[in-house]
Amino acid sequence: MSCYNVDFLGHKSLHKMAKPIQIRCLLVLMTVFFILAGCKSTDTRDPGALTVRDGRLTDLAGNPVQLRGMSTHGIAWFPQFAGTEAFSFVKKSGGNTVRIAMYTDTENGYLADPERNSQLVRQAVSEALELGLYVIIDWHILSDGNPMDHVTEAADFFRKTAGEYRREPHVLYEIANEPNGVGWDVITEYADKIIPVIRKENPAAVVIVGTPEYSSVLDNAMRKPLPYENILYAYHFYTGEKISYRELNKAVEEHFPVMVSEWGIGLDRDGTPAIEAGRSFASYLNGQELSWCAWSFCNKDESYSLLRPDCDKTESFTADDLSEVGRVYAEAMRGEP
Repeated sequence: MSCYNVDFLGHKSLHKMAKPIQIRCLLVLMTVFFILAGCKSTDTRDPGALTVRDGRLTDLAGNPVQLRGMSTHGIAWFPQFAGTEAFSFVKKSGGNTVRIAMYTDTENGYLADPERNSQLVRQAVSEALELGLYVIIDWHILSDGNPMDHVTEAADFFRKTAGEYRREPHVLYEIANEPNGVGWDVITEYADKIIPVIRKENPAAVVIVGTPEYSSVLDNAMRKPLPYENILYAYHFYTGEKISYRELNKAVEEHFPVMVSEWGIGLDRDGTPAIEAGRSFASYLNGQELSWCAWSFCNKDESYSLLRPDCDKTESFTADDLSEVGRVYAEAMRGEP
């Protein structure tokens, strides 16, 4: 594990000192070095290209990597929160990842306006990469629960997108946000058509694959995983709306490659945000070093939003602009609690 570096070259003219002083200085430096060698890593260097090994996301040297960050809301609706200012806040909060949610079969979504949505994705990706962040490009199916409904359009989108970023190791591809109303067999059929399209352009890209029932059921994927390398399986979870994440824990215990590509804090039965359950889930994710993105960076008047609904700022965000839920997300990006 990387720790602080001790620069021995910064100490001048040790050879001119009296021998006892020289020995004492060297002993002090060696003591400092060994103390720091055992400390918790503060290395914030960019891990670079990612891969999936033994059920974990790692760098190319095999060191575990945890992605932590925020998902945008639909970029067609909230483009003001899908650029440099928003992404800078993620980075300052300790995050290293943003997820660009491009809705598909909705008003103003990709199918209605491919050119505008593609341009919004390109701009968001460019600005995130400028900040040194990882970027997940999310084909955000929801109302169109069967991913096969628009597989031709998805293939065309990912062919162009993966081609554009073929040399960019910081880009990951989420090919189906929340399949619903279909089983793992249909998702597998879809993945078998989309993953080769991405692989042709970028053979090593990490691909995130949605799972049944709004990416909440992993067991079928665990029994019949896809025959590709560098695959993560999506799991989504909202506190207050779901109680148990037993399937996720089982996947972790069995070294199944999973990413919580979307989670948030919903409402408890009393109508208030499930804050403590949210903190507990965030603690679990960080404790397991599971990669995650929280939903979502916007000021929409719903419990999941990072910003307060009365926050009309689009830059220079501070802690005062965050909702109660948003403060939990910021804590989690810092690695707390």
